[in-house]
Amino acid sequence: MTTVIFVRHGQSTATLACLFAGHTDVSLTELGQKQAENTAKFLKNYPIRAIYSSDLMRSMQTAEPTGKMHNLTVIPDRELREIFAGEWEGRAYEELLEKYTQSFNTWRFDCGRAHPEGGESTLELGTRIYREVDRLIEKHKDECFAIFTHATPIRLMRAKWEGYPPEELKNVEFCANASVSVVEYDDNGNANVLLYGYDEHQGDIATRFAKGSI
Repeated sequence: MTTVIFVRHGQSTATLACLFAGHTDVSLTELGQKQAENTAKFLKNYPIRAIYSSDLMRSMQTAEPTGKMHNLTVIPDRELREIFAGEWEGRAYEELLEKYTQSFNTWRFDCGRAHPEGGESTLELGTRIYREVDRLIEKHKDECFAIFTHATPIRLMRAKWEGYPPEELKNVEFCANASVSVVEYDDNGNANVLLYGYDEHQGDIATRFAKGSI
């Protein structure tokens, strides 16, 4: 049995400012850093053998306390990044709604069919994420390892676990900042979801955002 722990990054400066981050490299807020530390404490007793993270700062900063807790170096992995948002990168949600009304509303209400102008479609992101997670599972067969990433990749993974095609991503629940999802894979690649979007370890500093914010 292979156990994979998926963690969404903590609260970022872009999330707080209502900006669409995508590949834009922003840091955690002070609150986000506290969330990362709480997640490390929660994961203390898991037998984690390796830690991978999107190479974007907000994800790497979330992974670092868990790395220290387990005496592991966090391995940056560009393939675990959030969607590349093209012309949407770093722009305020209000601006996107005004300038890209149709495509941004598709993102908000039918995310699986979204395609930011000049960027990556949700389906293309799914192909990237599924390929990389499969590679890491094969590399760490019968081990426990962690993946620190972003909201849309984790939603896409849940769609796969539950048998939804990526186009139906709107039916998949959005997970909170610094939340934990734990999945066991058998030798045939079948997934057993033990936790999804768990954030009770954050207590009164938990932050949850509406669909459309990443």
